[in-house]
Amino acid sequence: MAVNYMTYFFFFSAAVNSETREEVAIKKIGNAFDNRIDAKRTLREIKLLRHMDHENVIAMKDIIQPPKKETFNDVYIVYELMDTDLHQIIRSEQPLTDDHCQV
Repeated sequence: MAVNYMTYFFFFSAAVNSETREEVAIKKIGNAFDNRIDAKRTLREIKLLRHMDHENVIAMKDIIQPPKKETFNDVYIVYELMDTDLHQIIRSEQPLTDDHCQV
């Protein structure tokens, strides 16, 4: 899945944490520092999600450290793995019920 908001590109992949055996999603933000606005968005996302602890907000599990600081260009963020995403739900033929909507 690739999403483009202005110039902000990212890709998600499912993976398994080798230590905990937990299924996770890894978000790759490619060339995260090529554009000042993109870099600020990435930093803002990380800062906000570090402090979020709510059942309706996806949990950030970790940030993968780059192997070499000299070639550090892409950011990898580890999230909890969800069954679907909001885009798929909105485009789905299934009607939303009151059970789907929480306040």
